[in-house]
Amino acid sequence: MTTAAAAMEGMPERAQAFEFEVARPPGQSRITNFPLFIGTFIRVILLIPHFVILYFLQIVANILYLIATFAILFTGRFPGGLFNFVLGYLRWNANVYGYVGHLYDAYPPFNLQQQEAFPLQFRVEAPESSSRLLNFPFLGFIIKFVLLIPHLIVLSFLYLVALILIFIAQFAILFTGAFPEGMHKFVVGVGRWYNRVEVYLLALSDKYPPFSMS
Repeated sequence: MTTAAAAMEGMPERAQAFEFEVARPPGQSRITNFPLFIGTFIRVILLIPHFVILYFLQIVANILYLIATFAILFTGRFPGGLFNFVLGYLRWNANVYGYVGHLYDAYPPFNLQQQEAFPLQFRVEAPESSSRLLNFPFLGFIIKFVLLIPHLIVLSFLYLVALILIFIAQFAILFTGAFPEGMHKFVVGVGRWYNRVEVYLLALSDKYPPFSMS
């Protein structure tokens, strides 16, 4: 049943599915998680090929997003192929920064697609239709960015807390071999919040993101 049909029959509109989960590994390497961000430095070096590719993927994703806004203007829908690419870029980016953030030791795949065996699972259901106003070429991005300012303010503080927890977690991994569960959940929650904001900003969803890490 379409959204319009559901509204006509008085049925609640089905929420657009969003998934961002990171499985906490039972044990992690003490070398690539060594404290004082020494392990982080090692991981960043290992990720240089990803950073180079992500630089170009970001350019392509931004161009496709712009093209999609014109498609939305004329058709009311984000083209499926463009949607999957932009989401794939966000997923690749999330996979890389989850590794940088010591949430897992699995090296990120060179792939836009969701890998079922990978610790980070990031999925967004394509909407049936998109707002022409909120996704108007150029103007829609500005509108959404302004609407997201409260989120960006909160996220700036959450990032600082997450950074401190990652710093502490590295010592925990050194002595116990595992990222403390509560800290892991918090850092994942910050990543989930951030990616909801990105999904909204890049027109993958028109649902205003909640002020929540869950």
